[in-house]
Amino acid sequence: MVQRILEGCPCLLYLNLSCTLLTNKTLQELSRNCLSLQYLSLAYCDRFTDEGFLYLATGKGCHNLIHLNLSGCTQLTVAGFRYISAGCPALEEIVINDMLTLSDSCVLVSVNHDVTAFILHYVVHNACALGNYQLTDLSWNALFRSSQGLRRLHAAECPGMTDASLKSVASLQHLRYLNISYCNRVTDVGVQYLTKGCSANELQELNVSHCRHITDISVMRIAQRLCKLLHLNLSYCERLTDSAVEWLGGSSLCSLDLSSLTLHHTSLIFFVSHNEQKLCKNVTDLEHVDISHCVALSDAAVRAFSFYCRGLVALRMVGCFKMTDMAVQYLTSGSQYLRELDVSGCVLLTDVTLRYLERICPPLSSITMACCSGISRAAASKLQPRVTYWEHSRDTPPYWFGYNMGHLVTSDDPSEVAKQ
Repeated sequence: MVQRILEGCPCLLYLNLSCTLLTNKTLQELSRNCLSLQYLSLAYCDRFTDEGFLYLATGKGCHNLIHLNLSGCTQLTVAGFRYISAGCPALEEIVINDMLTLSDSCVLVSVNHDVTAFILHYVVHNACALGNYQLTDLSWNALFRSSQGLRRLHAAECPGMTDASLKSVASLQHLRYLNISYCNRVTDVGVQYLTKGCSANELQELNVSHCRHITDISVMRIAQRLCKLLHLNLSYCERLTDSAVEWLGGSSLCSLDLSSLTLHHTSLIFFVSHNEQKLCKNVTDLEHVDISHCVALSDAAVRAFSFYCRGLVALRMVGCFKMTDMAVQYLTSGSQYLRELDVSGCVLLTDVTLRYLERICPPLSSITMACCSGISRAAASKLQPRVTYWEHSRDTPPYWFGYNMGHLVTSDDPSEVAKQ
């Protein structure tokens, strides 16, 4: 079937063959027919071997390939990556998700290209047994030395990423996107390298979620040095405190994820009030905020957002069990452009909340109210026709929502929940 498609479409530019039963014969046909192909996905195809890419190296096709997705193709060895390097000289983007067999050697033979996007994502559920530590600082150093044009680096869940690796990242001059979430060997030292590096004036999006060794001093450096940063994810960085959020006051962020941090409303008031006082006219107002599972926050935090962040578009406050109907009243009075709201697990909300939300439909187009035991089905259903996306349930919130130090909330009565 693929052979017929390739013979009939000689000018094909985009081909996604992920999760299919293709073999080396398909790659042989690609090398014969696809002279113009630029995008190829072979993700999770496990029946071809290194030999298939030998065809690409020796044939006339696929030499214009700029994007290649090999996610989950664990059968590839160093030889396969060597053939890719030889046969795809124009390659700019390599996606290698779920490649548990990837080693330094594989990367070292692949860095002959000035790639602009190198995307790695390791599954770490069985990290020790599956050898996810194979990729070391040696690979990162080689990649960054040969790819100074790199603009995007997604290295989530790479246990081998260390402070030394970030020192190499800091040498990149055009980096705009960096995701090092779940890289638990990264510390404040690594972030310091990054904020003093060549891309400090270029970086627009940074994700350090679940980096448990990062402290407030890293956030201070991020706030002071990354002047063009628009998107910041600090979720589940367990050592961050209120001071971290206060350092971000006056920043040009348009989206901020603070999920599961131990925060109090005073730090958020400080943060958003300083954002309001910005004198620079070309900064972007805060639009997307996630304060889910910040269990210490109360209505006052939402009041601050609604008062100062008039352009707020999306707010997630999942599991903020101290929030009451008053918080939603503040929100609907001040945030005139709100389109997305997730209040799942806010068990103190009642049917009164729905009356407030009706005032802003539209622009409100998405409302999620899972595990909201205080909101009746009848009241919630009245809002459904007025929004594009709607979800509601009165289920008991799961333990990971953080109620009562991990104990389940069992009562459907909001007054009983308040007592708990």
